[in-house]
Amino acid sequence: MRLIAVYVATLVMLAACGESHAVRPRELLDETTGNTLSVVSTPLVFARQRTDVAAYARDYATLVAAEIDQSGTYQDYLLLYRWSTVDRRMSPPPEAGAGALRILAEGRVFNLAPLDSMPTGLAHHRELYVPPHGDIVAHAYAVNGEMLRYIANSKTLSVQMPQEPLTEPFALWQDGRAALLEFAQDALP
Repeated sequence: MRLIAVYVATLVMLAACGESHAVRPRELLDETTGNTLSVVSTPLVFARQRTDVAAYARDYATLVAAEIDQSGTYQDYLLLYRWSTVDRRMSPPPEAGAGALRILAEGRVFNLAPLDSMPTGLAHHRELYVPPHGDIVAHAYAVNGEMLRYIANSKTLSVQMPQEPLTEPFALWQDGRAALLEFAQDALP
C-alpha cells in the first residue's frame, strides 16, 4: 500500500513539475543578430465564428509575447498572426496595412498600433508559433510588462480588429494566460 502511495505522490510531483515547466518562457538565440529572444511558452489564440460563409469556418488571431535582449537592452512585443479557415474567395484576408489591434481585458481597452515593420529577429523564427496556414497577416506591437500582466490576470479577454469590416470580437479559443503571466513576471514595467 505504501508503494502505491509513493508511486501516486511521485506522479503528482512529476505532473506539477511538468505543468510549471510548460509555462516557462523559451529562450532562443537569433543567430543573425546575436540577440536573445524570450518567447511565451503558449500563445493566446482567439477565434471568431464565420457561419456567414461556412458551417465550421473561423477567423483566428494568435497573440505571442516575445522579448528581445539586445546586449542588455530589453524590448517586449506582442506578435499578431491574423489568419482564417474561410476560403479566401469568400472572404479575402485583411489588408497588410490594417493592423490596428484592440484588446478588451476585464473592462479595460488597449488600442495598439502596429510597428512599421517586424523587429529584426522576430520575422524568421518558427518557434514564434506562426500558424501553419498560407494566408497569414503578421504585425508586431511594442508593449510593456504592466500591460502583459494585466492581460494575463484578466478573467474576460477578447480582441477586435477595428479596421476590418466585421466588428464582432474574437473570443478566447486557446488560453495561454498562465504562460503569459509567467512570461510577464520578468518583463520591465
